[in-house]
Amino acid sequence: MGEDSIWIWGVHPVEEALATRPDCIERILVLPTFGKKKNQKALLELISTKGLAVERVNDFHRLRLPKGAVHQGICALVEKFWEVDADQILERAKQSGESVLVCDQIEDPQNLGAVIRAAVAFEVSGIIIPSKQNAPINGTVIKASSGALFHTRLNTAQNLFSALDAAKKMAIPTIGLDARGQTPIWDMDVKGAVCLVLGSEARGIRKNIRKILDDLTRIPINPALDSLNVSNAAAVALYELKRKKTMQQ
Repeated sequence: MGEDSIWIWGVHPVEEALATRPDCIERILVLPTFGKKKNQKALLELISTKGLAVERVNDFHRLRLPKGAVHQGICALVEKFWEVDADQILERAKQSGESVLVCDQIEDPQNLGAVIRAAVAFEVSGIIIPSKQNAPINGTVIKASSGALFHTRLNTAQNLFSALDAAKKMAIPTIGLDARGQTPIWDMDVKGAVCLVLGSEARGIRKNIRKILDDLTRIPINPALDSLNVSNAAAVALYELKRKKTMQQ
């Protein structure tokens, strides 16, 4: 396996890979009992219609899946077809008016997967994540997203500052979602593309990143709670941005 390919697992992620880019699937491995259940049989039929073959193996030990991985008896090796340059994501956003989601050090893979699923649900132009101190895109993240990653574009940036600076040069507002923001999300004056920046689960957006953003917004919640889970917050904010843009059309 090269750096341009990763192992994914689970029925839904493999189904989504087959539905979006079957040409990027290099191998499909299944356990001896796979195919007895109705959904498994249907997946094997789909694999066949795509002109791909399965390899039956006794176990997945060689793949070194993380402990507790719910593989459901199937794994696939896929090319990272979702990886694109940040400029492509920003340019598409500029032309379409879609939002760009920027994740500043979201470290839990389950959270990152759920954030990606929310981003796809509300049709972002793409997602930008840092290459360091962030959960890497791997099979765990893809499983947590139920394969939603395959329906968007993602850039792993060496430097978030450069990506945000590129957005500014394209006149795309950079807005951080932060409990310290003065403006409630529903009062944001949003027109066209926006870069929405999410911070880490524990620390929020880094101070040096906050300083360069155009604005900070918050989701007003019950004061008895400190904050929402980052994936919940992403879903609420992206929904509100999409609602506002739809109302303007």
